[in-house]
Amino acid sequence: MPIMDRLTLSKLISTGENENVEFKSSFNIETIESLVAFANTSGGRVLLGINGTSVSGVHLNAETVQNWVNEIKTKTSPIIIPDVEVLDINSSKVVMFTIQEYPIKPVSVRGKYYS
Repeated sequence: MPIMDRLTLSKLISTGENENVEFKSSFNIETIESLVAFANTSGGRVLLGINGTSVSGVHLNAETVQNWVNEIKTKTSPIIIPDVEVLDINSSKVVMFTIQEYPIKPVSVRGKYYS
């Protein structure tokens, strides 16, 4: 998947959340639950570092994104692995997780199913 350009990201943020896009200010279990729901439906994107429709950014170190992907893998069944992009917008880091509709359903997180 090509890296999203700044204009496309800005449009995505200004359009707001919908059935295929969710914004989170930080990574937590709700991020994984959203990815599972998207995997169980038609796919979607979770953008971290967005508060409402404004960019708050997330703090990243060298292993942050890999740790998040590992947490997603260990808490989902069957295992899902989203595509991940780290994007710069207004000097802030935004992390975008993209998951396609999963061919093996239902996907759960900690034994719970979301759609």
